[in-house]
Amino acid sequence: MKGEAPPTRSRLGERLRALRQARGLTLQQLADASKCSRSFLSMLERGQTDVSATLLQRLAAAFQLSAADLLPDEARTDILKVVRHGEAPRSVQLGPGVQVQVLFTDLLQKIQPVLLSLEPGSEQRNDVGHAGEEFIYVLDGEIQLTVHHSAPRTLRTGDSAYYPSALPHCIGNVASSEARILTMSTPPRLI
Repeated sequence: MKGEAPPTRSRLGERLRALRQARGLTLQQLADASKCSRSFLSMLERGQTDVSATLLQRLAAAFQLSAADLLPDEARTDILKVVRHGEAPRSVQLGPGVQVQVLFTDLLQKIQPVLLSLEPGSEQRNDVGHAGEEFIYVLDGEIQLTVHHSAPRTLRTGDSAYYPSALPHCIGNVASSEARILTMSTPPRLI
């Protein structure tokens, strides 16, 4: 159809927009970091223009990625994505007693599922918040959730909560055993 971006160009633009938003960057900030114009980046994100190899490398450097990381995987056609037990993409230590396992790392998805493990007495704190919304479900244990200036809420196995993640929030393990929480955040972001 006339006026539609070629699939590769469109997917590259979607990937760039998702990465930029996940990093909390404005178009102008990315333009400054990659030494290109804001209007060009806007057109690129909308799939309205192609990108040179040189500029693709500058964009990748701005994200601290390789140029190959920015390119969409044309071979991927399966809409169902499965991660088998023990095969999650990566696990990260966020702080003392706080372990995060990112279950899917594709920033083009609309949500980001994460398994959060908290040792007794540890907490995952975000004092400034981040764009989007967050849902948590307590798989095991007991946690205390505080969002902005609200009173702390105790959640136990099977309890869940939903809140705007732009507000400061803190998840702390108040029990004497490990707590495991499934979180769903939108939009996805790099942890």
